[in-house]
Amino acid sequence: MKAITYYEKIATHKQKAYMQMQCHCVLCNTSLELKFENISQEEIKEVASCPQCEIRTRAKTHIIH
Repeated sequence: MKAITYYEKIATHKQKAYMQMQCHCVLCNTSLELKFENISQEEIKEVASCPQCEIRTRAKTHIIH
């Protein structure tokens, strides 16, 4: 497995656990693939999925400021 470069602060155990949960599949621990889609001028949709398990782990719409 290749190392992931984090741009967030991950100094404490809780921060490391959170980043592990957000960036890896809870079933197989594979790094998640993130895809982004423009919905409109004001919103984008983020979809995280596991290439190994072939499941979508989250889909969230973000407002662009």
